[in-house]
Amino acid sequence: MELRTVVRLLRDEWILILVVTVLAVAGGGFLTWRQTPQYAAQTTLFVSTWTDASDATKAYQASLLSQQKVKSYTHLLHDHRVLQRVVDRLQLPMTAEQMAGAVTAEAVPDTVLIVLTASDPSPDLAARIADTAAAELMHLIPSLESLPNGQRSPVRLAGVSAAKVPTAPVSPRPTRNAALALAVGLLLGILLATARRSLDSTVKSLEEIAEASGEPALGAVPYDASASRNPIISGQQTHGPRAEAYRKIRTSLQFVDVDRAHKVLLVTSSVPAEGKSVTACNLALSLAETGRRVLLIDADLRRPRAARYLGLPSGAGLTSVLLGKSSYSAAVQSWGLTPFWVLASGAIPPNPTEMLGSQHMHKLLEDLRDEYDAIIVDAPPTLPVADALAIAPACDGAILVVRYGRTQREQLAQTAAALRKAEIDVLGTVLNRAPRRGRESYYYDPYTVQHDGDPATIDTLVRPGTPQPVESR
Repeated sequence: MELRTVVRLLRDEWILILVVTVLAVAGGGFLTWRQTPQYAAQTTLFVSTWTDASDATKAYQASLLSQQKVKSYTHLLHDHRVLQRVVDRLQLPMTAEQMAGAVTAEAVPDTVLIVLTASDPSPDLAARIADTAAAELMHLIPSLESLPNGQRSPVRLAGVSAAKVPTAPVSPRPTRNAALALAVGLLLGILLATARRSLDSTVKSLEEIAEASGEPALGAVPYDASASRNPIISGQQTHGPRAEAYRKIRTSLQFVDVDRAHKVLLVTSSVPAEGKSVTACNLALSLAETGRRVLLIDADLRRPRAARYLGLPSGAGLTSVLLGKSSYSAAVQSWGLTPFWVLASGAIPPNPTEMLGSQHMHKLLEDLRDEYDAIIVDAPPTLPVADALAIAPACDGAILVVRYGRTQREQLAQTAAALRKAEIDVLGTVLNRAPRRGRESYYYDPYTVQHDGDPATIDTLVRPGTPQPVESR
């Protein structure tokens, strides 16, 4: 895994990793708290072999014999006779088998020393067990090492020091347990985050969008918690991150296929709730900021939203014009003080696909080309219904809105392929509700412009106003 991938994983999944780590540390702390403290007492035994010290060869052989005996004596500590006598002498409420788990013997490498360790919740009893076990082991050895004819064995086992009463427990170890729980929690959190990332097929970056759709990314619109209450960028919001993001998208459109004019732009998405209507409205407003004459057509005849977002009535609209019940000049509405007009959806018809794909719709768009510098068509999502594909041939290019962490890669690929099959240029994609921090933030990080003018004057740049009928043109 590349370092860049790891950093991105930690950035995107830090909450999951943090939660798992905290739970692991808390669990480790609880288990540590539940553990009974154990104290360990140690005593040291010395193995020696009697020999004539004046004979170097015999002294060397005696030393080798002592080292060999050390290995054997460490195993004899768990002899049933030794353990049972320790239990009996101390009158402990346990069996010899249980005592075997409380005492250990270990040979010190390259020496003739044996370290005997006893553990118990009571520090005083731990020391008594160690001394008693050492005494019983020293008592057993002579009987095992006895020679024929009553001769004494040259091997001796003697105590070096008595066990001291421990003052601090050897377990549990809170610091060690906390460090171990922290390491386990981090590892488990990263593994879970990696698994979730591998199972997550949604797009979360401009690179992923470009790869899945095969089209360039025009930009990213940052997530704003207030957008649900104020979807349209107006007033002082025109200087915020979202407004800057739409301006960057507007600029990106100028460099897409510069050899062809794209006056009529279709704005759609793969599935519902990706923000394509809000994107269409704000992109149209951003274009109108430059002084261009812009028309927004709400062609989502199933779930129209544009008029409601802009605070305009939707009585007479696109369906009224297509059915001949109203003239275009009577149905279109102006908005604010910029050269921006809106053609609402009108009444919801029973046959939206047929109406959008009709010759009347195509002729209407063709007639409006000469009256506006840019026409934004807010179309329904592409995958659930065929409405967007029906109107696509009458448009010059399509903009595909993708919602961060919601749109599936396969959905995006299918949508782009369907639009290309409908013979419309897919100009690019817009990542909606992108996080404010992280790699995607680069694409919408605002270079804030300060104004010294009257705030009221600034507010009139794209301020919603009372809808007014548009004169015949």
